[in-house]
Amino acid sequence: MASEFIDQCSIKRYSLCMKEVPLMPRTVKDPEERRRELLACAMRLFTEEGYDNVSVRAVARAAHVAPGLAYHYFDSKERLFAAAIEDYAQRCAKGICEVLDEHDLPLDDKLERALEVGANHDGYTYANFFHEKGHDALHDRLSLAMCEAVRPHLRRALEEDAAERRVRAEGADELAGIMVYGCIGIASGPSRPDERTLLIARRYLHALLAEFRSEVTLH
Repeated sequence: MASEFIDQCSIKRYSLCMKEVPLMPRTVKDPEERRRELLACAMRLFTEEGYDNVSVRAVARAAHVAPGLAYHYFDSKERLFAAAIEDYAQRCAKGICEVLDEHDLPLDDKLERALEVGANHDGYTYANFFHEKGHDALHDRLSLAMCEAVRPHLRRALEEDAAERRVRAEGADELAGIMVYGCIGIASGPSRPDERTLLIARRYLHALLAEFRSEVTLH
C-alpha cells in the first residue's frame, strides 16, 4: 500500500511539473528553405572534411535535422554532393544574374558590370577548395554549373535588346553560351583577373555583341 501511495504521489508531481514546463514549439520550415540549409551544410562539410569523410547523416547532424529527413531530400551522398555544387554555383552566379536582369540598364552596360561582378572573388566562399591540387574536375564541374545558371539570363538580355530594336533575336541562345563560357572561364581562375585580361574580355564581348546586332538587323 505504501509503495502504491508513493507511486501515485510521484505521478501527480510529474503531472504538475509537465503542466508548469511549457512545451517548446516545433519549428516547421518551408521545404525549399530546409533543402537550402542542408545543401549549405553539405557544401561546408565537403570542403572542410573531404568527400570521403562526409555522410548524409553527418550533414543531417550539422543541419540539426533527423537523418530520415535528409534522406527524404537526397537518397544518396552522390546526389547530395551534386546538388550542393549546383546550389553553390547558383549562389556564386547570383550577382551576375541580377545585373543581367536589370531592365533599366543598357545591354552594353550590363555586360561591363556582369564581367566586373564575376571577376570579383569576394562572393566565392569556397574558391580555395576548388582550386586545390587534384580538384580540377570539381572546378570544371562548378564552372559548368555557373555557366548553366547565367546563360538563360544573358539570353533574355540579348532577346530584350533585339526586341527594343524591333528585330528577331536569332542565335541569342548560342551567343549567350559563347559569351558565358568564355567569361566564366576567365572569372573562375584561382585569382582575380588582371586589368589586361578584363580589357581583352570586354573587347571580345562587345565585338560579339556588335556582330549579333548586325546579324539580327539584316534579318
